[in-house]
Amino acid sequence: MRRGGSQSGVAPAVPLLARMRFPQLARQAAASAESTIRDSVLQHLQAMCSTRLGSVPIRPDYGLPDISEMVHSFPDAIDAIARALTHTIEKYEPRLTNVVVRHVPSNIVELVVRFEITAHIADFKHSPVRFETSIDGSRRMRVR
Repeated sequence: MRRGGSQSGVAPAVPLLARMRFPQLARQAAASAESTIRDSVLQHLQAMCSTRLGSVPIRPDYGLPDISEMVHSFPDAIDAIARALTHTIEKYEPRLTNVVVRHVPSNIVELVVRFEITAHIADFKHSPVRFETSIDGSRRMRVR
């Protein structure tokens, strides 16, 4: 364990006396660590969502099914995509807990299907995070 750090290596090193004397330093360090983890989780979700299921030889269940193969089964495909997202996130992104994926219906006639992913960062129990995924007309999935 590093001096002044945490075992998980998440929080930046802020000496104990500095945190006691200036509590705002501890809050700033925690906010910075949380932001760093959120950005890292977002990058991993982007990689997972752009990986086709079965394309990783050592992890055949990593990634998502090919959306272009599912397009013919809409609207039933919406539930299948949500289940696949939930399964992949729960299995391969341990930094997120309480993962909920829900379809976000749109009143606008467009060729975009949206999902909202809500969860908590495991090291920060009271920190809900929210990501939005969208599948456009060219069948590309984006995560923001």
